[in-house]
Amino acid sequence: MSGPVTLSDVAREAGVSLATASRAINGSATRVVRPELRERVVETAERMGYMPDANAQAVARGRTTSVALIVHDIADPYFSSIAAGVAAAAEESGLVVTLASTQHSAERELAFVELMRRQRARAIIVAGGRLGGRTTPSSPR
Repeated sequence: MSGPVTLSDVAREAGVSLATASRAINGSATRVVRPELRERVVETAERMGYMPDANAQAVARGRTTSVALIVHDIADPYFSSIAAGVAAAAEESGLVVTLASTQHSAERELAFVELMRRQRARAIIVAGGRLGGRTTPSSPR
């Protein structure tokens, strides 16, 4: 077989419908797969080396397991501290962080937000300061 093993391949090999294979591997809020069918599908998937397609799952679920973090400058200790905290919290929740640096560009910030929305990030965190003029000692931060 050339290319990655698909869920359709697993379903065909296990002798079940695509819907049953999907429910056996991914679960379902409304339908239950009989234990013997589930076991057969899971064993077939493992034997064939099936890996779920994260993009397909994101489309089906309407979200991914990623959290987007958009910062001005990752080299700045302020933003790297934020990134460390977000990464730790994401890991506790079984999520991964996609990090983008805007390099203080409002256009890049908006482009990254749109990209993360298209990629169905579960959350988008924008950590930044002002994009405008410099802060003076008498002006609020």
